[in-house]
Amino acid sequence: MNTAEGSSSPHLTPEDQVLAAEIADVYRMIDPVPATLVERLRFALALESADFAVLRPFEEAGLPSGVRGGEDSRTITFDSEILTIMISVSARDDHAVRVDGWLAPPGEHLVELRTGGGAQQVRADDQGRFVLDVVPRGLSQLVVRQGLDDPARATILAVTPSLIL
Repeated sequence: MNTAEGSSSPHLTPEDQVLAAEIADVYRMIDPVPATLVERLRFALALESADFAVLRPFEEAGLPSGVRGGEDSRTITFDSEILTIMISVSARDDHAVRVDGWLAPPGEHLVELRTGGGAQQVRADDQGRFVLDVVPRGLSQLVVRQGLDDPARATILAVTPSLIL
């Protein structure tokens, strides 16, 4: 350990320093910092506005195998005071999933799915239903904007936490 001046701490003997380094090595081995931590933080902070509701995951339930022709699928619900989003994520192949979603209360809002490779945007129908047919697996986030014709002017209503699809 070093002080601000760069010299060893006067409180640690050389043996203490070796022991501290070994303890740090053990923690790096048994509880490492996730390799994607920096990427996930940048991804979560990349939105241009802070005036929106952040949705909370409400439930996540795996469906038994054999559902929808044997595909792996799961259902996730996100909730806030103004909006609820339920999505069903179904495996398409090793590299992509399909996302079927519903907004409550329903509305023809713009739904954007942000991924590391870019964003996909669809408009929910008047019943609040939307589909993202081919979504790359990996880190993603849903952003719901007002249902305006000009997406650049549409205010963000809600954002989900980052999730891995």
